Amino acid sequence: MRTKTLLLTAALVAAGAASSMAQVYSVNVVGYINKALPKGFYMLANQLDNKAGNKIVDLIPTPPDNTFVYKFKPSNGSFIIIDYLEGWEGDDLNMTLNPGEGVFISSPAAQSVTFVGEVVNSSSIPVIQGFNVYSSVVPQSAPIDTLGYVANDGDFVYQLKATGGFKVNDYLEGWEGDDNGTAPTPAIGESFYIYNPNAAKAWTRTFTP
Repeated sequence: MRTKTLLLTAALVAAGAASSMAQVYSVNVVGYINKALPKGFYMLANQLDNKAGNKIVDLIPTPPDNTFVYKFKPSNGSFIIIDYLEGWEGDDLNMTLNPGEGVFISSPAAQSVTFVGEVVNSSSIPVIQGFNVYSSVVPQSAPIDTLGYVANDGDFVYQLKATGGFKVNDYLEGWEGDDNGTAPTPAIGESFYIYNPNAAKAWTRTFTP
């Protein structure tokens, strides 16, 4: 109903976001993540599989009024949008945030969200040709190649910066860009854009707790 075009990306860049903190409490395969979100925009990931379902409306049942969530549609570069105003409403109340996926969330004030579920020990995420939003399936903050992503020449990773805009790194016989030659390192609970100019591939990971 309010699907936006890529023009929204410019608005998201201009809006900016404050830095975030995350705490993970789990020594086994079941646990929970407390994610502190800033006022404004953040690229959010859910890295625990809630067997009751990973719908946004279930994962974040009662955020502050005027919380908005935007999920990127790679097929046409637009966004599916839902918002909370005394209840969730919007384009698709079945919107998911599964491990490996990501969304933009706009908070009217700083808030915390808690994800509860199981760590996914074995995963294979399809990485399409072109732009899409992804996250590590496993709740670890580490270089993306340590997290199992195999980069190919021409790959770009875009991470939303606290000050607005994106931190950009690309791969050409090695990583180069804003992180000075090191692989991008997403935070726990952070998603990001990947631009893959090549054929679709899989991001696979086998994790041993």
